[in-house]
Amino acid sequence: ITPNIVTFHTLIHCYGKAGMLDQVEEMREQMKQLYITPNLNFLNMLIDCYGKAKKFDEVNRLRNEMAQMNITPDIVTFSTLIHCYGKAGMLDQVEEIREQMKQLNVTPNLYSLNMLIDCYGK
Repeated sequence: ITPNIVTFHTLIHCYGKAGMLDQVEEMREQMKQLYITPNLNFLNMLIDCYGKAKKFDEVNRLRNEMAQMNITPDIVTFSTLIHCYGKAGMLDQVEEIREQMKQLNVTPNLYSLNMLIDCYGK
C-alpha cells in the first residue's frame, strides 16, 4: 500500500504534537520522493507544528513555500500564525499577519479574534 497525503498528514501531525520534528522532516522527505504535493490543510498543520515548537525560521520558510506554490493562506493559516507568533510575544509579526489578512480580504473569525485578544491582553 502506497501512502498518500492523508497518511502523511496523520503521521506528521502526531510527530509534530509529540515534538518529534526530526521525524516530521523525514516524512516530508518521503513525500517528496513519492511526488506527493502538500495542500493548504497540510501546510497549515506544518505551520502549527513548527510554530508551537517556536521554529519560526521554518514557519517563514513554509509561508514562502505556500507563496511559491500559489497557495493562498486562509483564515486557518492566519489564525494559526497569530496564535504562534502571539504566544511567542512576536507582536510585530502578528501585525504583519493582520495586514496580510486585510490585503487578501480575509475576514477574522471568532477564533482569530480570540487569538488577537489573547496576544494583546498579555
